[in-house]
Amino acid sequence: MTETMNYQIQEGVFAVPAQAQDRSVNMLVLNHGPGGLTLVVTRDLMQEGEVLDGMLRRQLRTLGTQVKQLKHQEPVALQVGQAALPALQVAVTFKQNNATVHQLQTMVALRDKAVLVFTITCAAPLTAEQAAYAQQMLDSFTPVQQD
Repeated sequence: MTETMNYQIQEGVFAVPAQAQDRSVNMLVLNHGPGGLTLVVTRDLMQEGEVLDGMLRRQLRTLGTQVKQLKHQEPVALQVGQAALPALQVAVTFKQNNATVHQLQTMVALRDKAVLVFTITCAAPLTAEQAAYAQQMLDSFTPVQQD
C-alpha cells in the first residue's frame, strides 16, 4: 500500500497519498463594513530557487494578464502571527466584470517552499476599521506544528 498522510479539513480528516501537494482554497464571506469583505486563503509553493518577493511579483504579473487596469502598491515586508512568520503584503486594485476590486494580499512563507496567501477582497476601498480587522486575523494566525 502507498504511504498516506491524514489530511484535515474543517469538517473532518481523510487519508491521501503522502506525496500529495495541498493547493486547496478556503473562502470565507465576512460581510464586514461597506463593500463587504471576503477572505480567501490559498496554498502554493515557491518555484525552485524562488524567494517570496519573486513569487509575489510573478503572481502580480499573472494577475495582470487576467484582469484590466491592475494597480498595486510596493510590497511591504512584515511578520504574521505569534510565530512571526516572514510575509509580504501588497494592496491591489483592478477591474473585473466592469467593477473595481480592492484587495489586500498577504503571502506568508511557511517551512520548505510552502506559502499561504491570505487575500482580503472588498467592493470598496478598505476602511481603516476593515484594515484593522484584516490585521487582527493575520495576527491571530498560528501555524500547525509539522512533524
